[in-house]
Amino acid sequence: MTDDENINVTEPEETTESNPILETLKTVISARGLGSFDDTFLEYEITRAIAEINRCRRFTPKEDVLYDPKYEYLIIPMCIASLSKIGAEGQNGHTENSIQRIYGSSGDYPNELLRQIIPLIK
Repeated sequence: MTDDENINVTEPEETTESNPILETLKTVISARGLGSFDDTFLEYEITRAIAEINRCRRFTPKEDVLYDPKYEYLIIPMCIASLSKIGAEGQNGHTENSIQRIYGSSGDYPNELLRQIIPLIK
């Protein structure tokens, strides 16, 4: 093959499949007045939340089952918790108008949510 030859790359077709978790997350973000976020970024946050659930659960995703469905209810709250910390990552103490924020090193997700995930015995 020479440098002058063109390589045709087929772009992946856009799917019109609706992601119900993404749609719910967008609704919650709007209702809480958290601003607007790009769908790609929100899908990234969903993927991170699912990965954290799988890590805590010690669940190995399969092609047809990406996470244990019994923990689906945690995905949205975990995404909201992570999005709410944007601009205050790692904050260690802050009090304003009777609101106190102390994040420390607990990560993006509150322990109250992570404690609800029961690990599988391997």
